[in-house]
Amino acid sequence: MDWDIVESPLQRSLAALNRYAGAPAPDEVFLDDMQQRINAARRAPGRSDPGAHHDAIHDANRAAPRVLLLGYSGAGNTGADLRTIETIAQLRRLLAPCEPRITLFALGDCFDHPLLAGTPRLTPSLPYLPDALDAAVRDADLVLNVEGSTYTSKFSDSLAGVLIGGIALAHAHRRPAIAYGVDSGTMSVALTRFVERNAEAGEIFCRNDAARAQLASLGVVAQGGADTAWTYRAPADARNEASAPRRVALCPNNPFWWPVHADAARARELDARGESSPLRYGPLHFHSWDAARAEAYHAYLDRFAQIAVGLKAQGYTPTLVGMEQLDRSACADLAARVPFPIDIIVRGPHTLDEVAATVAHAACVVTTRYHAAVLAISHGVPVFGLSMDARIERLLSEAGCASWSAACDDSDGAQAALAAIASLQDEGVRGELVSAYGDYARLQRARFDAMGERVRAVLEG
Repeated sequence: MDWDIVESPLQRSLAALNRYAGAPAPDEVFLDDMQQRINAARRAPGRSDPGAHHDAIHDANRAAPRVLLLGYSGAGNTGADLRTIETIAQLRRLLAPCEPRITLFALGDCFDHPLLAGTPRLTPSLPYLPDALDAAVRDADLVLNVEGSTYTSKFSDSLAGVLIGGIALAHAHRRPAIAYGVDSGTMSVALTRFVERNAEAGEIFCRNDAARAQLASLGVVAQGGADTAWTYRAPADARNEASAPRRVALCPNNPFWWPVHADAARARELDARGESSPLRYGPLHFHSWDAARAEAYHAYLDRFAQIAVGLKAQGYTPTLVGMEQLDRSACADLAARVPFPIDIIVRGPHTLDEVAATVAHAACVVTTRYHAAVLAISHGVPVFGLSMDARIERLLSEAGCASWSAACDDSDGAQAALAAIASLQDEGVRGELVSAYGDYARLQRARFDAMGERVRAVLEG
């Protein structure tokens, strides 16, 4: 009897969770554990007969296909939520009158948009996430990774392991699996090895050509696609419309406290003392921080404050926008550096639609957040990027506006932003910019439509 208990799936999952939490390098253990489950699924061809599952998809499609969405929903990240919202809306349009049974993999409890709030969330069947994903993908007719920042160690190797590994698990179980408009960046040795081991898993659509080229060097064949947020239209807002002609949205964050790393011992010590930490991210993870990062962050805030003061002198009314709940502290720190009262619109106290509308109806935008740039371009609003990685640079370069960005740690970034925005006084400059935006946005929406047609083809066989 004791052996039955020890060998039960629950006990095995609990044991794996404890190993992960107690490991010196938990994120590497997480990737290894994901790989073990992927390999096990690959070695068990009888677990899912390809022909039988193909028939099952047709049967499910006639009723209601089961779609599992992997992403960053629920964390109060406006960009991640916009991507998910627009994917759900697209799936419903594509499959109508059939109603897909969509399940969200969620990483928080911020669901302040009706489409998100009304979508069921995954209830893990086992305590350790690799085991829970292994079970969940077997119950799906299609697995979609809807998070943009997928092939990167910028934020978290564990999150990347969920997104990449979830697609690989589904593929190993012979379920259709698609990475939907994803991006790439710098990867750790461990994550690079993980990507290479799963290079042939699923279908990958990249939202820019640079990501496709980077993934090709790792053996991943990716197709051209688009970010899924391009079809979002911000709601009209009387307050925004009244002030929009001279209001500029400034979208800061803390570019220097990423990635997060799991540290169970540190978490246990804090819990034992009943203490909290501003660097804690979830149960086990912590933001990276040291004196050099703090110095870089303060210099970044000083540059953003220079931009706010300079724009005020140009006749604009700056507003601080926190695209993610985590950006509240950056907005507060920046407001303390500005010598005049300044409004703060941040996710959490304000809804997704309110945050998005503040950006989409501005006169211009300065941002370190990628999806604030997408919102601006999509709505014809001039945008200058203070980029924390390659994503905004790639976006603005593809849109034909490469000169409208600078690195967030560039000492001349404030001057570059102010000069670019000052050039908008020339109506010809503004008109040419907005025209380029319109062409680029239409192209992205067409690519998103094409991605959707591929999803429909997969489900219809």
